[in-house]
Amino acid sequence: MPTANLSIAVCDDSAALLARVELLLQRQLDGVPHTIRSFTSASALLEAAALQPFQLAVLDIQLPQQNGITLAQRLQALRPGCQIIFLTAYVAYCQDVYDVDHIAFVLKEEMDSRLPVAVARACARQATPVRPRRTGRLLMVGPPGAAVQIPQEDILYLERRVRTTWLHTIGGEVPAPDKLEPLLARLDPVHFCQTHKSFAIHWPFVERYGKTTVRMTGGVEIPISRSCAAAVRQSFLAYVATLQPTDGEDMP
Repeated sequence: MPTANLSIAVCDDSAALLARVELLLQRQLDGVPHTIRSFTSASALLEAAALQPFQLAVLDIQLPQQNGITLAQRLQALRPGCQIIFLTAYVAYCQDVYDVDHIAFVLKEEMDSRLPVAVARACARQATPVRPRRTGRLLMVGPPGAAVQIPQEDILYLERRVRTTWLHTIGGEVPAPDKLEPLLARLDPVHFCQTHKSFAIHWPFVERYGKTTVRMTGGVEIPISRSCAAAVRQSFLAYVATLQPTDGEDMP
């Protein structure tokens, strides 16, 4: 955990929600020097951020006048080191948040269990900043004359449906005519793993690895079939081995 004072901004237009978030943060950060400032509007938070740095911001997505995603973009422009945790009552926003760098997307109904985990992750990154993970590796998909190149690091997961493999990326869905297995063979074998005949995941975007499902960033649940379970476990262990000791973070 960081030893310096951790400055946190919380923004939500509901006073009751702000109080609940503050209580969760106080419990999670017991014994850690920190300050919390609460705001009910994006403009008030931005005015404060212009005068003082924030290391962490917990932002509601649905705000009056300016949504939390736009707020996060403007906040990071002011304070590039600020980490973002999004709060929302609507899972439909899970794709939109990829327009801005963030460490967690937390549904309000799951806030009691998931917000403390996200805050712990933010503290770990604050203490030991993660080096950029971009490697420049690209995946080319599509036929001649209509092919596109996609950074492998931007792929969340792959899904095979209706004779098309859909690459779910930070920027949205990209269709590919290739079958799942040939595409997977062209991806990083440590970071990508097939979990089901119709799905393959990218480990850096996994929030929870369970016995029968994997939950991705944004809350999407990917099935793990019985036939793939052993291979998924081996892949997980191989991936975790690459995180030590450079990243110094536990899997959520």
